[in-house]
Amino acid sequence: MIFSVKQETVMKEVLAIDCEGSKLFWNALESECKTYYASTVETGLSMMSESIGLVFLCLQLPDMNGMEALSLMKKEYPSTAIIVTTSVGTEETCIEAFRKGARDYMKKPLNTDEILLRIRTLLKARDVSQKRQHVSLSMETVREEHFPDIPAHLLNGVLKVRDFIAQNYAESLTLEAACKMASMSRTYFCHFFKSVTGHSLNSYQHAVKIRRANELLSDKKLSIMDVALKLGYCDSNYFSTIYKKVTGTSPGQRHVLNTSPTSH
Repeated sequence: MIFSVKQETVMKEVLAIDCEGSKLFWNALESECKTYYASTVETGLSMMSESIGLVFLCLQLPDMNGMEALSLMKKEYPSTAIIVTTSVGTEETCIEAFRKGARDYMKKPLNTDEILLRIRTLLKARDVSQKRQHVSLSMETVREEHFPDIPAHLLNGVLKVRDFIAQNYAESLTLEAACKMASMSRTYFCHFFKSVTGHSLNSYQHAVKIRRANELLSDKKLSIMDVALKLGYCDSNYFSTIYKKVTGTSPGQRHVLNTSPTSH
């Protein structure tokens, strides 16, 4: 059964550059959106325009390396979402595609239902991208509507890890444990966690600890070592190094400033 996009969805244009796929397969999407098909990068680039909201780009193309094509298309059309497709890709290929600007990654054989779901999700994201640029997000205010380009189950996995870190800031969560908690592969977790938080997992944990440190450093009864231990740092020197790297000042200076009579 084909996934049905709501009738009120604005018609958008999709380009499929795929030498391995069938034109008839891609034309089957016409009921949901205007679809163009090209079997080479050269032809695909000639069909590109600002009206193209989404590109499905096969990495196995006869006239150009798929990764080179991805870089070229993102340079010329940075706001266009690109999903790379491949039948022989590895995790390293997936990581490279994300680094070059791909929005998502799909293994072949492709499924019409899944493709239509990606189209609805990513083109909706393009519609609200301008509105999203004006939204200031803190670590706690991220909600699903702020990231319509991220599938709900992946976003929920990221938020589950984020909330765990906020509630257990004294613990050090490993990448392996975070991926298991989010029910995501390492590649997907690293990509989407950074998309949502702006940090790697390790960097985000330090940011949460340092924010909590600013509160603890206001307590006159706590020494720098006490604060470090409460945050899960066994070495006060290491804590001081991280704190200064993040804030630009030492925890000792912050402690004096926060506990001085003039600061209250």
